[in-house]
Amino acid sequence: MIRARFSALLSATVFAQVAAAQPAQQWDVLIVGGTVIDGSGAPRTRADVAIRDGRIVTVSTTALARANARRIIDATGLIVAPGFIDLHAHLEPLLLMPDAMSHVRQGVTLALGFPDGGGPLGTWRAYVDSVARTPLGMNVAYLVGHNGIRRDVLGTIARAPSATELSRMQQLVADAMDAGAFGLSTGLRYVPGFYATTDEVVALAEVAARRGGIYTSHLREEGRGIFEGVGEALEIGRRAQIPVILTHHKVIGQPVWGKSVNTLAMVDSARRAGTDVMIDQYPYTASSTSLSVLIPPWALSGGDSAFKRRLDDPALRDSITKGVIEYLDTDRGGGDVRRVQFASVSWDRTLEGKTLADWADRRGLARTSVATAPLVLEGQRKGGASMVFHAIDEGDVRRIMAHPMTMIASDGRLTKAGDGVP
Repeated sequence: MIRARFSALLSATVFAQVAAAQPAQQWDVLIVGGTVIDGSGAPRTRADVAIRDGRIVTVSTTALARANARRIIDATGLIVAPGFIDLHAHLEPLLLMPDAMSHVRQGVTLALGFPDGGGPLGTWRAYVDSVARTPLGMNVAYLVGHNGIRRDVLGTIARAPSATELSRMQQLVADAMDAGAFGLSTGLRYVPGFYATTDEVVALAEVAARRGGIYTSHLREEGRGIFEGVGEALEIGRRAQIPVILTHHKVIGQPVWGKSVNTLAMVDSARRAGTDVMIDQYPYTASSTSLSVLIPPWALSGGDSAFKRRLDDPALRDSITKGVIEYLDTDRGGGDVRRVQFASVSWDRTLEGKTLADWADRRGLARTSVATAPLVLEGQRKGGASMVFHAIDEGDVRRIMAHPMTMIASDGRLTKAGDGVP
């Protein structure tokens, strides 16, 4: 079903290979002199491309008559290609940036939003309807996010839903699917998704599956628990009988560098056993997410006020600090606080672009996980920050990229030039 639905979208951008037009035929736009790469795997070729009524009608290796075109674009020395599909994009600022220029300038013509369990609080349909009424610079599609649904029904409390609450969550998935969602996304590494059991996710994925949807999974763990994280996603796909995508697949932290050999073997094994599992990947060696990813999820249950109360308890603060040290040493921290970089910091703009090591230098602290863990807690208490964690190995990126079931995505957020350090 995933192939059918995405093929329908892709067909709007793939070049039609048709016979050359008759001389009398008029075109709205004629792109001349470019090198065409059509996305089919065929060799690149120099060709002219004619467009009428918003559709490509002719791709010709023989020069087309310029007199037949209302507008001519000279693409000499340039590549002419179908628009790119970004299978994992953070589009939440779309109503503020409807031109989507940071994506469009990269050739993206379709982006899939609400990955990682994200999505609006309240009615999914209302948000998408507001997007549909807005003139946009590119096409968009959306998933329905498990974290948003769980937050609507349960808040950020670490507990299982009651039967009534689970039924409500299932209904929210159904409503979104009926309103046009392409599937369900989870962010099991984030609050409150982290508190969900596998059974809960299966129950929601089954709803999406019955409506022809897909399941994209930000794994529960991408570091030392990577095998368990992949295994859980595969189990959800198998039990819910739904196509599953390991989203922004990576192995993060030095202790697991090279383990993509094993995770890709798990994908291959699951496919042979009948699970339709695929991968999307961003092609770089960093992870961009919030500062809170360095804090044990149990400490974040109940929201900011509950987290601050735990920090005020010496015993709990000690346990939280030990968890932060562990993440700095073996997970997102990459074993070196110079790998932890601030991207957007509302409470101290001077830290943007700087590293945790730089902040330690300002405070006269050692550049160690033990010395800087209290800074992480201080930053989260102040409101958190957007971060970049340079903790992925180039070899794993290349290996995952070469897998036949991998599709490239950005994991990018719509931005304006000069806005923070994205």
